[in-house]
Order: sequence, then structure tokens, then C-alpha cells
Amino acid sequence: MYSYFSRLPRPFFNLIRRFCTFDEDHISQWTSTGRHNIRVKNLILIGGSTAIVVAGAWGLYFLTKHNTVFVAINLATVLSSIVAICLASRNRLRAAAIIIAHVLLLAVITSCILKAPTPGFPRSGHLNLLPLIAGTFLIFIKEKPYLRVGLPLLGVLAFVAFSTNSIPVPAGLSLPSDAGSIGMWVNNITGLGGTCAVVAVMHSSLSARRALESDMWQALARGEFHLAYQPQVNESGRIFGVEALLRWNHPTRGPISPQEFIPLAEETGMIIPIGEWVLRTACAQLAEWAKVPHKAHLTIAVNVSALQFRQPDFVQQVKQIVSLSGINPSRLELELTESAVAEDSDNVVKKMQALKRHGITWSLDDFGTGYSSLSSLKRLPLDKLKIDQSFVRDLLTDERNIAIVDTIIQLSGNLGLKVIAEGVETEEHLQVLSKAGCKSYQGYLFSRPLPISALDELIGVSSPSQRAEKAGRRHVA
Repeated sequence: MYSYFSRLPRPFFNLIRRFCTFDEDHISQWTSTGRHNIRVKNLILIGGSTAIVVAGAWGLYFLTKHNTVFVAINLATVLSSIVAICLASRNRLRAAAIIIAHVLLLAVITSCILKAPTPGFPRSGHLNLLPLIAGTFLIFIKEKPYLRVGLPLLGVLAFVAFSTNSIPVPAGLSLPSDAGSIGMWVNNITGLGGTCAVVAVMHSSLSARRALESDMWQALARGEFHLAYQPQVNESGRIFGVEALLRWNHPTRGPISPQEFIPLAEETGMIIPIGEWVLRTACAQLAEWAKVPHKAHLTIAVNVSALQFRQPDFVQQVKQIVSLSGINPSRLELELTESAVAEDSDNVVKKMQALKRHGITWSLDDFGTGYSSLSSLKRLPLDKLKIDQSFVRDLLTDERNIAIVDTIIQLSGNLGLKVIAEGVETEEHLQVLSKAGCKSYQGYLFSRPLPISALDELIGVSSPSQRAEKAGRRHVA
């Protein structure tokens, strides 16, 4: 479908893409966006399935009564619910949510307006507005005012109006007494049961989040986290350092990607104790290498999260860890992202300068993908810039990326900074980067992230060509 719409003018294509996706419809229990989308998907599937069954049954009933108005309302409800379920199953959640929310809300309101209360039975159709109000609010809680406030408010106003019988009913559309009896029970079940279902979906999402958070605390206590090290090489292929990358091998889920658990750690604040553990482990490894002559020159780069960096005692904590480990501070390189240095630049500079005076080096990770300005870059006491792998990946297919890489390398030279390119995967990437003046590299061409035992073995190989050959055999294995 997108291949057809992509031929439309760009503003229309962007509008359609925005209509069809909830934050790229990312589905994951590990991120707030992913958990929200799981809730949305479950609510659409539950609400859509219920609407198909109930509206389908009522449509058949009204068909036997030759009531074309209510047959049309229920048929539209069934068809729209089927479309919404199909979209949700393909994770086109935003389109599905907008369709089903509007159709069900209008169908219930229209039915309540057209149906005269059956004598002897209280009006009950408006009870179906309760799960719609709750579900619509939860689904569109991150949307713009119309969807987030307008639709739920319309449902609330309609519910109050029908509860107080303040909306006149057209004559001649009253239902038979048997329909009134059945309808009262059905509406009570779908209205109150649907509301309970919405609450249950919300509760299950919160329970899943608490369970995942508990798993991370236990992982830290039981030592399930470990570090993998990706070598960094110079132009001659010599390993001069590594980047420490956090990994988690869950006892039941198996290996979990950092892209999954790190956002939850950031969200819950667990990234602070985890980040401290990473620093201690990296410094302990540097201390071990300092005892071996051919490894004593190695550096370790450690990523520091924005939340961890903003802690008031961050500088004292790092100094204490370095001091207790007894390492040469210059062998520790701390990496910050542009988002971490974008706010409160004065405080950022003070912290960085304090640790730089202690001998620790700084690099700016993913340079060019964040929000830092050139003026702030000039103020920061950096030692190195890292060219983001997104620029390196498309070097051979997009000339604009070559221009960006050239600019970063020239800028680094003018500012007296080292530069390293990450995500180098092919010889062609290496040739283009080398021609542009980049002299340090990191990527799968040289090695994947390795456990410490495999890294020590790789470092022990004598020549760069032997290292590349041995790393290649390991990747195939």
C-alpha cells in the first residue's frame, strides 16, 4: 500500500503515513511506546471482535423485522470492525484506532437517538459508551487534543444526555418488547463487561512493566548482565581500544537486545545502578590489562546515559571508581550522546572538565544525529567525535552522507579532535573513510562485540591480517 502512496506528493504521503502509524507502531514490552501500542492493539482486537458479534447478531434480528435503518447501522459497524481488526493485525494501529473509535461512538450514539425506550425497561444502550470513553482515552492519550480530549468528551456528554433522557426520540422507531428485554441484558453485559475489559488490559500492561522491572533488578543482583567488547582499530589494523557494550542473558527469555531493555532501564531509573556496574566492570578490566605488557595500552569506551550523567554525584562516583581500581584514568573514555549535552550546558561543561582534569577522556557518540550546536561543541572539553553508523552505512549509496562524513572529519581536525567511524562493515566503507581522512574504525569488518575471553584471543594474534582472518572464522562459526 505504501508503495502506491509513496508516488503521491510528499505532503500527502507524509499525512497518510502519519495517519497509519502510532510512533512507527513499535510493539515491545520494554518501552513505554511499545507497551502503549500493545494496549492499543489488544483494545482494538477485543472491541472489534465484540462489535462484530453483537452488531452482527442485532443486524440479523433487525433484518427479520425489515428495519433497514438499524440493519444499515449494524452492517456498517461490522464492516468497520473487520477493517480495524485487519489493520491492527498488520500493526497499522493508528488507522485502526481512528476508524473503530469513530464508527463505534457514532453507531452507539445514533442507535440511542433512534431507539425509543421500551415500556417497562430502562434505557440501556448508552452503557456501551462507558468502555468507548475509557478505551478512547487510553488509546489516544498521546495524541492531539481532538483525539485525546474531543472524542472522550463527546462520549461523556452523550452518556450524560441519554442517562437523563434529555435527547428527544423520533416517533415510530420504538422496538418490540422482546427486543427491549434482550437489549437491556446485552447492553448491560457489553457496557459493564467492556469497561472491565479496558481496566483489565490496562492492569495487565502495568503488571508486565512491573515484572520486567523486577527482572532487571534480579538480573543485576544475580550477575546476569555482562559486557561485550567491540575492538577499535587504527589505519594499520592495530587494536588500540574497545567499546564496552552491555548485554543481558535472561534465564528464561534468552539474550535480550539492549535496544529493548535499556529504554526501560532509562524509564525506571535503573540505568543509574546498571551504569555504575558497567563503569566498575570496565575499570576492573582495565586494571587486569595493565598487568599485561601487550594489553596495557588498550582503552575502554563506556557509554554514559543522560540520566546517569545528570546525577549530582556523578563526578565523585567516577573518580572513586577509577581511584579504587587503580587504573590510569587516561585509559577510560566516557561517551556522551548529543541529547545528554543539549540541556544545561554550563553544568555539563563543569562536570566534563572536572573529570578531564582527572585524566579521563571524552567522546561524543552518534555525532550529527542529535541536537547539539556547533557553539556548544566548541565549549565541550571533548577528545573525540564518533561518526554515527547511520552515515557510514549509506556511504556507497548516498553522496550526501559522504559530504557529511567529510565535514565531520574536517571539523574534528580543525578543533583538534580525534575521530572514529563506527558501523564499518565492508572494505568499500573502509576505503571511502580512509580517503576522507578517517584513521580510526569500529565495526563488523574488524570484529563483532566479543566476550572477554574471545577478545583476549583476538588481541593475542600477532598480525592485523591474522586477526581479521581469525575474526572472520569466528563470525562464520
